[in-house]
Amino acid sequence: MGTELSDRIATLNINIIFAESIYDLPDQCQIGLIDLDHQKFGTVQFISELNSQTKMTLLGYMEKVQKESRDKLKAAGCDMILPKASMVKNIQSLVKELLK
Repeated sequence: MGTELSDRIATLNINIIFAESIYDLPDQCQIGLIDLDHQKFGTVQFISELNSQTKMTLLGYMEKVQKESRDKLKAAGCDMILPKASMVKNIQSLVKELLK
């Protein structure tokens, strides 16, 4: 999934960083892409912490978006939650729109 996203984003000529921790992020990140199916990163606690410590727009993706999970993650600070297939398909237009 990360390779597909980075390949599509690379055509936009922007800097991409894959981080395993909030502490690996540079100070000027504008958009965070988060795999919400990941055991460590797809939690309300992680999203809330990331949201409170950064000024990033948070875009989350899941294999299958379920309303209950989506609502909790949005309340924690995830700005947009999409199915994985939609994220890959639309990542270029999403990033262009968010960076305007």
